[in-house]
Amino acid sequence: MRNRSIAALIAVVLAGSLIAVALVRRGDAETDALRASPEASVPAEVVTRYQSTAAQRQGRVVRVDYTAGSGAATIGKHALVYLPAGYDTQDQQRRYDILYLMHGAGMNAESFLRGSGEPSTFKNLLDHMIEDDRMRPTIVVTPSFYPDGDASLDLHYAGQLDRVFPRELEDDLMPAVESRYRTFARTADAAGFTASRTHRAFGGFSMGAVTTWYVLIDSLDYFAFFMPMAGDCWVIEDSGGSGAPEQTAARLDQAVRESGYRRDEFLITASVGGNDGTRFQMEPQIREMRELTGSFDTSDDGNLRYTVDPDGGHDGESVNRQFYQSMPLFF
Repeated sequence: MRNRSIAALIAVVLAGSLIAVALVRRGDAETDALRASPEASVPAEVVTRYQSTAAQRQGRVVRVDYTAGSGAATIGKHALVYLPAGYDTQDQQRRYDILYLMHGAGMNAESFLRGSGEPSTFKNLLDHMIEDDRMRPTIVVTPSFYPDGDASLDLHYAGQLDRVFPRELEDDLMPAVESRYRTFARTADAAGFTASRTHRAFGGFSMGAVTTWYVLIDSLDYFAFFMPMAGDCWVIEDSGGSGAPEQTAARLDQAVRESGYRRDEFLITASVGGNDGTRFQMEPQIREMRELTGSFDTSDDGNLRYTVDPDGGHDGESVNRQFYQSMPLFF
């Protein structure tokens, strides 16, 4: 899997049942939802320039191995970690914001960053955005919800792994990463993570977006920023954004209310490609969330943003453009 491009992997997913389910469920929601979706274009010259290696400031990618689970159920896992330019050579007392970014079905921990010393369009994007002051210097972690060596395209199976990933994230991955690298967590435990939540984000593409909604439900104590790209929330049922949008939105509203955080204490930047079938899973859910104004504010500076990449599909190019639009709103 590691040697296949992100575009090729996504193309396999696109041909699968996720899109079929989305297209079947368009119905009357398509017309209503599309009118409500703002569009955001990224200039072509920006996309072209960001595909090349940054001229001056280049971060580096390292691998972190960790153990997930407990007792007899432990398994070995790993994640890749992007350290921005200057992390090793500049002020050693400096602390960094951190983003955890999850891949989609059939992909793996290497799908965004590839690996240490390997060419990566997404790494180039990070380098350029930091160099151009479009985003703050940020540590980016790309884990996997799959056990190492597994990359099944079974979407229901992936959804089950998404559902339980927040526990691994909190108990295993975050301590492994944030005990090694200088985030704003002064201690790599619950107290340190809660105190530093405004410097921590979680995002994901496709089934990684499904994971992101679960992290919002389970881990608002640890995260203040969420970036679901091309994926809805499956907490009620698979593809619940279109199959059970009202109940799904209500469950997200319940999670926010039970957390005790106000709507100005977290931010969701949801996005999708204009030609992506998952648009018709996301939009019914987003529309219902907009009705729950106690938890979600859709004003220009509110905590629920939803944008459409006009010509984007379910692919890596659209993911990069969506990231380019959303990331400057964090931290």
